[in-house]
Amino acid sequence: MRATLTVLTVRTISRERLTEELGALGLRAGDRVMMHSSLSALGPVEEGAEAVVDALIDAIGPQGTLLVPAFRDSVWGDPVNFTNSDCRDVCPQDLCPSKQPGFQGIIPETLRRREGTLRSCHPTHSWAALGHDAERLLSGHRKAETSCGRGNPFEELVKLDGCVLILGVQVNTITLWHHYEETLPLDYLGHYWPKERHLNNCVPGLRIQYEYPGLMQDVCRAAGILTTGPVGKSTSGVIRARDFDSFLATIHADDPYCMVLRPPDRDNGDLAVDALRKAARMLEAWRRGAARPAGTFDAVPHPIPVPGPGSLVRGDCPAFAGYHNADGKQVPVCRANGIHPETFRHGGIFGKHGVTTCDTCVWHRKFPMAAHVITGGTEP
Repeated sequence: MRATLTVLTVRTISRERLTEELGALGLRAGDRVMMHSSLSALGPVEEGAEAVVDALIDAIGPQGTLLVPAFRDSVWGDPVNFTNSDCRDVCPQDLCPSKQPGFQGIIPETLRRREGTLRSCHPTHSWAALGHDAERLLSGHRKAETSCGRGNPFEELVKLDGCVLILGVQVNTITLWHHYEETLPLDYLGHYWPKERHLNNCVPGLRIQYEYPGLMQDVCRAAGILTTGPVGKSTSGVIRARDFDSFLATIHADDPYCMVLRPPDRDNGDLAVDALRKAARMLEAWRRGAARPAGTFDAVPHPIPVPGPGSLVRGDCPAFAGYHNADGKQVPVCRANGIHPETFRHGGIFGKHGVTTCDTCVWHRKFPMAAHVITGGTEP
């Protein structure tokens, strides 16, 4: 018996197909597009990332502008190398001459390397843009005091009636979820580095869009601000920038803590309950009508220290994860907090949970309970 060899042919995705599908998704000629992307999610594309960038430019035309993140990684690893070190002698200026790569994937890097692409002046969260309005979108970023707050290119994108494209990814990848957190700013924020103009958004509480990305994808669809459809092998989406801005303003006006998760009661440490309640409240607020936060908060972002002697630790809290060793010190850890820059390098539980912030935890203001106090940096 002769063996039969079956050869499977993988059908690649053409630039022309991508252009057509991007148009069907909602991109139009002259659009200013802020994009987050994944090449692998699109499937086998002929000529790879170059073809994807070409298709995007085809879809928005010569009057359009494509804007992508050129972020440098994370201050948690190496703050010195996180910044664009090859432009320090001329910083700040309207646009950044740095040639250092970003760490947001091959599609953004392909655009950043193209002739004519401009880069915004920010030491940690610069953006790269190519097209008709690139300079207008980027030039004000050098005045931004934080990575996502006032002065971010998103504000100009709103004025220009641009859009946010999630290409092969979900809404959790959109950086500007943090825009109103930093614009207000909210009193749960911390870890602000003035030199890097970087504000950490993941210590006192866990962000709903990162913990439950599928839920927030559904919320955006249910709110009517997200249009989804096929691009290549992926399901991608488009949100008009003005709709996203209005949605963010409305949910923060209704609940300043809408983006940060805490267990809803002392008998249930399940963050999913809080996530579902917050998601429902977001939609209720949105359906009542667009709103704006009444004012700004006076809190100044500041580093949140690792708990030490005299710090308050609520040991009977369902989010309390016990004490764990870091540099010979027993550090109290919270399941409802994001990772802390000063303990992240230890790995293990410190790469999953954050340190306690019981002194300022909003949940405990609503649900008082017995407290332990650290003395001498060891477990009582």
